[in-house]
Amino acid sequence: MLRIISLSVLLFLIACTNDSLGEPEKGDCDNLSVTYVDLIKPIIDESCAYSNCHLDTAPGNFITYSGMLPFLENGSLRNRVLNIKDDPTLGMPPAFVPSDKPAALTDEQLNLIRCWLDNNFPEE
Repeated sequence: MLRIISLSVLLFLIACTNDSLGEPEKGDCDNLSVTYVDLIKPIIDESCAYSNCHLDTAPGNFITYSGMLPFLENGSLRNRVLNIKDDPTLGMPPAFVPSDKPAALTDEQLNLIRCWLDNNFPEE
């Protein structure tokens, strides 16, 4: 009996150490029509454009497309949201988000943003 319990615990621990989220899979952007107005603005409003972030204190005012445009054109949005997203200070969203805001973007949101950026970030 002790051997069965020990084996069960060992298998459980091994299974837990192999769990990993990994990087979001790159979806098929060819089959998606991603625009700022339709799909990206709701993500930005929820995760970026709020008080004490890209609304009033952080560089850039992300409540409008034109406010985001310089960060889209210079690649900094891509870098911070996709490339270094896991950096607690420089990645976006940062590790110090308010408790009522998402601490990370979902894989689906990351894929939508990546597709949008890859297609030259259309507004409409």
